[in-house]
Amino acid sequence: MKRFAAVLACAAAAAALTGPLSVPAAHAQAPDPLKALKGQLVTGRGVTFTDVTKVIQGGESQIFARRKGSLQFGRSGISAIDMTGRLNVSDDVKELLPELAKLGRPERILWVKNVSYLSGGLFGESMPEGKKWLRTPGLAFGVVGMSGQSVNAAEPATLKALLTRATTKRPTSYAGKITFGELYKVSPWFRASLGEKPTAKEAKTVITWKLALGSGRLPARLTATHSGDATGMKGSTITMDTRYTGWGSEVTVKAPPADEIARPEELENADSE
Repeated sequence: MKRFAAVLACAAAAAALTGPLSVPAAHAQAPDPLKALKGQLVTGRGVTFTDVTKVIQGGESQIFARRKGSLQFGRSGISAIDMTGRLNVSDDVKELLPELAKLGRPERILWVKNVSYLSGGLFGESMPEGKKWLRTPGLAFGVVGMSGQSVNAAEPATLKALLTRATTKRPTSYAGKITFGELYKVSPWFRASLGEKPTAKEAKTVITWKLALGSGRLPARLTATHSGDATGMKGSTITMDTRYTGWGSEVTVKAPPADEIARPEELENADSE
């Protein structure tokens, strides 16, 4: 009995010496997700992403858009973007409305110094001779951008807003809700995706989100869901799923050569000829 008591005493003493010192230290080494993201904000570095948007209506789910690209960081956040996407236009729709087939063509967007340049997609055939890129002041992320993931966990202000409103917090995942209005105030990505400020009614639209963390507690996967009523798809539910990979990789995004850039008014002139 005394021997058993001595073993317990030794175990308790060992726990007192090692337990409190080692366990908290291990937690202390795990960075806060926002702190981890800010540690990635190095000029010329970035992350790649892919996202898929699905529309759920009448119990049926259909892929609406796909997109992939690279985000280049500066000291304060995302400084440039290179992304390509396309809408999922069915063969039936193409046959009935041939003009809509253009929406299914790949569309590439370069966003540099708050200016967007678009190549291909809906406007590809309308470009004047010798021009490859369209400067799009009113369509920052292009046509596909309006249908892609509108919540970006690689954006510091957005990640902070999400974590602040998280109702579920686990070591490798968070979940919660945020409204269009709340996100519009803090997120340049969301503002560019929408193209215009949401109405008072649209601002109340709730986005339900889930964020999974990967290595270094950096964002690995973000899913966001909201009613389609706020984006012109009444009676539907929109689900957006984004994967982040290659944190810290070299990313360089440059504006196209000036002599290859057209303006919207040039498209109108080309159509009228």
